[in-house]
Amino acid sequence: MKSFWEVPIIVVDVETTGHDAEDHRIMEIACVVIQGGEIVKEYSELINPHQFIPPFIEKMTGISNSMAATGSEAHEIMPTISEMLAMPGAIFAAHNVSFDWNFIQRSLRRLNLSIPLIPQLCTCKLARRILPMSLKKNVGAVASHFGIEIKNRHRALGDAKATALFLLQFLESLDNEYDIETIDELLRFQNKRIEQFHTPPAAIKRVESTLAELPDEPGVYKMLDKDNTILYVGKAKNLRERVRSYFQAGAQHPQKIARMVKQVHAIHHEVTGTELAALLLESKEIKRIKPQFNTASKKIRRFPFLRLNVNDPFPRLEWSPTIMNDGAEYFGPFRSGTLAREVVETVYRSFGLRQCTETLQPSIEKQPCFYHQIKRCGAPCAEIQSREEYLQEVDRARHFLSGSGGGLLERMEEEMLLESEALRFENATMLRNRLNELRRLFDRRADVSTSVTHNNTIIIVDANSRDKTIEVFFIKAGKLAHQEIIGRKADLSRFHALMEELYYTDSSGPVNDIVERLDPIEVDEIQIITSWIHRHSTSATILYAEHRSSEKLKEEFSYTIRNTHSEINEIPSDYNQLSCSIDD
Repeated sequence: MKSFWEVPIIVVDVETTGHDAEDHRIMEIACVVIQGGEIVKEYSELINPHQFIPPFIEKMTGISNSMAATGSEAHEIMPTISEMLAMPGAIFAAHNVSFDWNFIQRSLRRLNLSIPLIPQLCTCKLARRILPMSLKKNVGAVASHFGIEIKNRHRALGDAKATALFLLQFLESLDNEYDIETIDELLRFQNKRIEQFHTPPAAIKRVESTLAELPDEPGVYKMLDKDNTILYVGKAKNLRERVRSYFQAGAQHPQKIARMVKQVHAIHHEVTGTELAALLLESKEIKRIKPQFNTASKKIRRFPFLRLNVNDPFPRLEWSPTIMNDGAEYFGPFRSGTLAREVVETVYRSFGLRQCTETLQPSIEKQPCFYHQIKRCGAPCAEIQSREEYLQEVDRARHFLSGSGGGLLERMEEEMLLESEALRFENATMLRNRLNELRRLFDRRADVSTSVTHNNTIIIVDANSRDKTIEVFFIKAGKLAHQEIIGRKADLSRFHALMEELYYTDSSGPVNDIVERLDPIEVDEIQIITSWIHRHSTSATILYAEHRSSEKLKEEFSYTIRNTHSEINEIPSDYNQLSCSIDD
């Protein structure tokens, strides 16, 4: 069964002229699609309901009768909604899902459009089972609990986006704390009988002084029993909020966590500065300590990759659900296994890499396979193509995966349009998905390697706005080489020296062509870093060492550090040129 991280979850919100789907109409609709732990698409339209909007609804939503009259017609919008809901493997989600689904179903029926068979997920039900009993469960209260700001409350897109964001929080919690990851488990959980867990007063009393002293900062916490044995290690974006949630009256925990809370006698914590630092420290501590109540193999939010087996004399490309300790070269990450497989198919069709799985022993006596006949492989097995020629094709594929479209994307777009004009919509949709994923993959500066084990980057994240501190992470070959919290006015000369040592010494240039075998801790570290970069590429500053002179990297680093937390609103005119320039 597929993981709920892999499939598209379509979070929907409708604003309507009333509460009855038979008598009233949709006046605004929004769909926010999440997949692979991030928002991948947003859609919103105002619809003319051809009905009077009551004053109380007009006041609540801000949608007046005159505004609604300028909206699109339902027959113009609902076919798009129907197509979106028909995406393979999709889940329909909403807060009080039956309300939104009834209105959409009725609208589709009126227009004689097909109503897709799609699983339904209610975020309100999830909230009742995951959040404290004392917390209200409406969209505004749940969003506020997670620190999510709703722009345009009671408008379709504002509410749908907020719902999507706290649904992602729920999915993380279900994955990490409830050991739930498949679609079936998720859908069953929303209807699970609510069992109220009463935190023993003795447990609260034992730790109440510690709870009062916890900071509102990211970090790692450890739960200890009466013998000072560590029961559990966890990470938090906000230590105070996360740890206190275990000891609130009426807290609803999975059975495993409930047993743990009863045994807690002490709590230790360590402030890390940023969530990324907390993730890395948590992973290391779990593997070092192996606490009783942590999942045997701590789950990390994983994204699939492409794997190039460079140890084979005739390397193959395939998709992989994770990074493995096998000396191969990995590219990505991708949002889902489906999209990773589609990109592999694109590479096969475009670069002629072999698809056979056996170890090749080339011989002129061998008969080429079907793929050679359709010009999808040069047949190195039959010595029609030499090993040197095959490796040149591998290099072309590697160059493509490292950010150079080489005209392939344009050809794919033309092919997609031809398929659409020929009414072959399934093929057109598949090509569109590949295009979107490849464009996201290439949405980094030109010729920056997407090879995970060749990842040489500097990550700069706000650590504490009040203290104006910044956390910097130096990543070498995908692994953490240095991590430190500094002030905006810190002496940067030693960091410049570190850049020179890590990325520009004679022994290892910006791209290290040797793929080394990694131990399990290093594999998890690379996984955490690449997944975090994938999810936070818009909120953190990420500097790529590849194809940059040391001076330009130092200049860009210095500028970023000096102007984080500053009041400067204008970026110097030459900075964009500096950031995007590539040295040959």
